[in-house]
Amino acid sequence: MMERTRTNVDAEVLREHRAGADPAVLLASLVGITGEWSRIDEFEPHFSHEATRGGFVSSLPEADRGRLDQWAQEVLTSLSDYDRDALDLPDEVFARLATVVGGVPVGADSVPFLKEQSGFARFVRTVPRTKAPPTDFTLAIVGAGMAGISLAISAKNAGVDFTVLEKSSGLGGVWSRNQYPGVGVDTPARYYSFSFELNPSWTHRYPDGKQYLDYLDRVAAEYGVLDRFEFGTEVTEAVWSEDSQLWTLTYVQNGERKELRANAVVTAAGYLTNPKLPDVPGVESFTGQWLHSADWNDSVDVTGKRLAIIGTGCTAVQLVDSLVEQADSLTLVQRQPHWIAPPFGVDPLPQAELWFLGTVPTYATWARLNTFALMGDGGYDAVRYDEEWASTHELSISRLNDMALQPSLGHLKASFSDRPDLEAKLTPNYAMMGKRPVRDPGGYYSALKRPTTELVDSGLSEVVPNGIVDGDGVLHEVDIIVYATGFTLEYLGGWNIVGRDGLELADVWRDAPVAYNGCMVPGFPNLFITSGPHSSAAHGGGHNFTVEAVTHYVIESLQALFEQEARVIEVSEQAQKRWDDEVHAALENSIWAREHRASTYYRNERGAVTLPSPFKMLDFWTRLRAPDLDDVIVR
Repeated sequence: MMERTRTNVDAEVLREHRAGADPAVLLASLVGITGEWSRIDEFEPHFSHEATRGGFVSSLPEADRGRLDQWAQEVLTSLSDYDRDALDLPDEVFARLATVVGGVPVGADSVPFLKEQSGFARFVRTVPRTKAPPTDFTLAIVGAGMAGISLAISAKNAGVDFTVLEKSSGLGGVWSRNQYPGVGVDTPARYYSFSFELNPSWTHRYPDGKQYLDYLDRVAAEYGVLDRFEFGTEVTEAVWSEDSQLWTLTYVQNGERKELRANAVVTAAGYLTNPKLPDVPGVESFTGQWLHSADWNDSVDVTGKRLAIIGTGCTAVQLVDSLVEQADSLTLVQRQPHWIAPPFGVDPLPQAELWFLGTVPTYATWARLNTFALMGDGGYDAVRYDEEWASTHELSISRLNDMALQPSLGHLKASFSDRPDLEAKLTPNYAMMGKRPVRDPGGYYSALKRPTTELVDSGLSEVVPNGIVDGDGVLHEVDIIVYATGFTLEYLGGWNIVGRDGLELADVWRDAPVAYNGCMVPGFPNLFITSGPHSSAAHGGGHNFTVEAVTHYVIESLQALFEQEARVIEVSEQAQKRWDDEVHAALENSIWAREHRASTYYRNERGAVTLPSPFKMLDFWTRLRAPDLDDVIVR
């Protein structure tokens, strides 16, 4: 990411596009290119910021913006004169610029975290490198989604021999599995990507699933790891041998049972992989066409058909938006309404913005930080209970939670000001963030007002040969049923993992899954989990955050092993108990533990909160910088 070679930009092209630049992001880029720190003093006091779903949008008074544009014209048309590393900013300068770009104060303790998350720093080593990985040490990675790709690249860079096993025919994980119409990213793509491989050419703030899958394919190819992936290999079992200190993975490929032995195993499989159908009678009795959204195929044609979509989460919203105009009629079955964020970023990115992202050194990196400032720990208090506030507000639990609520509440009221019946059906009775919020892709609410659309808010009670029966006993005759009912939340439930002394992970996790740092379990040496319990930063960020944090921890843990010329690393029972106590203490005052009106997969059947991390992202990231040798057993 060193930017030693600079190419001057065309002065006329710059004049044409410069009004499309975010002034704070532009200032940070120019300061980094030139090293003129004093320019921060010149402009910083005059900035104002407005929060949007894409990040904080900055503005300057006209005269100040004019001076900034003039400076940009001078610098960018003579880039070749600057032979300096635009990423090499002193921490105090970075913190000041990050504060201007992000719109929130940045302290010294956050600088390393933000440098990595925004893409200014790549895999900062925390464990000494005095010993190379043993030539006979092998790592098995199970899963080829975002986590598997991240681990493969990091293992290659660390010199660790590895193999990736993936049950499907290609890369992508969830983005390979979900091919339904309208599938798309609902996290801003500026941040929802690898920090070490930014993509300045997203066409939309929320790209479609195909574009995101193409990004993952490109990253794996460019980093040269594709030859280490074995596709069509479904792992059924992993068994640890204390005698050999090896894992034996059993998998099926082309109908043939095979085995792979490895010193360490990383499970890079997600926790939402097995499609869930509603638990009602008669699902298979339907004589028309029916399928789960995750099993979409080209034979599905809703044109002129009576279509039923079961569910109102993110997938259902995208399906409705995409299919409503094709179907003759649409029946949408709702169990519980979601808070729906207003459509933002529906239109393609302006050409001027794309030009800056792809042309100006570090502009895309600062733009990523701008988005992350709003998505990250800036929203942590939105999921923490304020007793005084909650006692006087029915639909919010804190001031920040209420601020997050208002755009969705406003979108609901504005969309259905002429349809109070629909507004009543679509208004949740729980606080924002009680369930995962959903983004309107552009036409969801308007689709529900069409005369050919019916919203059923009594849920689904039965499926019969000619249609569905709702919770009020009313039959709705349909031709096609699509179940947008999500996935079963299960941690590594699709295969058997057997640790030391025959200990089975399924038995250990049966009642309450716990993993130290979200990724290690006592009794399972050299096993790491990328999507473990209490590891998802549910207050913000994206899956990429957890993936990269755990990837770093895995590689540094293996290096700690190599440094001591040992073969096994395992977390202690005491360390896991302390972690579990800290998790549950932090969960006590969270919305997921307190907001019982919301039905959410964040809680299991017994009501225990098992998915979200209750910690700030900075704190979780810091914990996973390196293994605490007092917490692990190395032998």
